Amino acid sequence: MPYQNNLTHKEKDYLEDALQMENLTITKCSVYTDQCRDQDIKSLLIDIGKTKRQHANKLKQLLGQVGNQQIQ
Repeated sequence: MPYQNNLTHKEKDYLEDALQMENLTITKCSVYTDQCRDQDIKSLLIDIGKTKRQHANKLKQLLGQVGNQQIQ
């Protein structure tokens, strides 16, 4: 679904910051998963990583749509 409104620089910056935070969490989950011995916790970290990857992909999609529009 295309984004209909133009974003301000502040809103675009917020999306970029959120993407960075999601990517950091993905990296941390990967590191902790590799170090974890408890299978339940490892499974939880894998699930969190997958969810964060979905969030990051959505943010990238939104930022890509914003890139094609004028920023106010």
